[in-house]
Amino acid sequence: MNGFKTEVKNFKQKWPEVRFVDLLFTDINATPRGKRIPIEAVEKIEKGVYLPLSTISLSIEGNVVEEAGLGEALGEPDHICYPVPGTLTPTFNPEVAQVMLTMMDESGTKPTELSIRNVLMNQLEQLHQKGQYPVVAIELEFYLLDKQRNALGGIQPPLNPVHHDREHRSDVYNVENLDDYSGFLRDLNDTAVQQGLNTSGALSESAPGQFEINFNHQQDVVDACDQVILAKRLIRQVAHAHGFDVTFMAKPFAEEAGNGKHIHLSVVDQAGNNLFSDPQGEASPFYYQTLAAMLAMMPDSMALLCPSVNSYRRFSASMYTPTHANWGENHRGVALRIPMSDSHNRRIEHRIAGADVNPYILASVILAGLLASERFTFEQCPRQLTDNAVALPLRMPDALIKLASSELMSMYLPKPFISLYLACKQRELADFEKAVTPLEVDWMLHSA
Repeated sequence: MNGFKTEVKNFKQKWPEVRFVDLLFTDINATPRGKRIPIEAVEKIEKGVYLPLSTISLSIEGNVVEEAGLGEALGEPDHICYPVPGTLTPTFNPEVAQVMLTMMDESGTKPTELSIRNVLMNQLEQLHQKGQYPVVAIELEFYLLDKQRNALGGIQPPLNPVHHDREHRSDVYNVENLDDYSGFLRDLNDTAVQQGLNTSGALSESAPGQFEINFNHQQDVVDACDQVILAKRLIRQVAHAHGFDVTFMAKPFAEEAGNGKHIHLSVVDQAGNNLFSDPQGEASPFYYQTLAAMLAMMPDSMALLCPSVNSYRRFSASMYTPTHANWGENHRGVALRIPMSDSHNRRIEHRIAGADVNPYILASVILAGLLASERFTFEQCPRQLTDNAVALPLRMPDALIKLASSELMSMYLPKPFISLYLACKQRELADFEKAVTPLEVDWMLHSA
């Protein structure tokens, strides 16, 4: 019996109450798309499922971005997709399971380079050929919200499930607050275990109703990103079941902390030795080369790490969100933080991205820095906390211009993917800028 059929057989035995399976494929914004099929038909998807190529290029509103050239211009062609091994898992709904799909190119023989998940897999193959094995851990922040809007139609923090008053205080790492949300957190953690998610629990973050879920370090970078996709889906399902809304917006509240998605990176060799440390336990030249490469690529990669206008509202020096391409040891105000660790655990924490970033894109930007490290010398790494650090583009149009003209990024990410991404984001930006906001009306209605 082949691998997927065995996976299906074992799943049915363990979860006999499941009646349907959601086939999931992520678009360029990492939004899960797909279809729901009866459990009896799930074995057939081993032979492939056809989905429109244009599903990659859906906007944040779920519309095909025709400027990307994958829709009407091509006649909406289908491409075959295959199940990702090991991703057939239960969901919070006991009658519904889920499995992830990966899309092939037009020949059907190899993964399409227009899908960032496939790009990430190719980057990993290149690094493994060099004897470098990235290890990552991801931190994901989110807000629980009241499903009811406030009197002005805006979102608002939730009502505390125990005290029934509205959350209003910033109370970082408050364990008592976790007790108040124990029902939500218990269901979240229990289902995460059932799904095999590599999480290490949740904590209360720095704003009313804000939480963070941490994932353990692991060497399978693609699987780490897959788990973020499934975790976000799970958090939404559990939140709604407990009467909450939830958001992963980078900056849902103007005066509160934003939602980040930080990623910790170390690199080991085949024997498990940390390549960021030399045999004496000191920081290695490769470590400084990697820092230099990541910092050099940072301004050009901002558009990839910050996918919407809202993403840029998160950046503020007073909120521990970096505005310059800098680094520092044990300092949360920099772009690349070096956490306290010994030589075995030496790692880099990349702190640019918000919770709205596509996790595969985030990881691909990180791995691009690893691949580019050989172009830099350790002497090119700037001093930590330097006053001369390059300012990052903090407006979406500026960041898109930087990406469009970047020679360095196009060396490590496929040009067709970058072109696709730019087309989608330029269309989203154009649509956003057409909207007349309430603030404009307030300011200009009688003063213009």
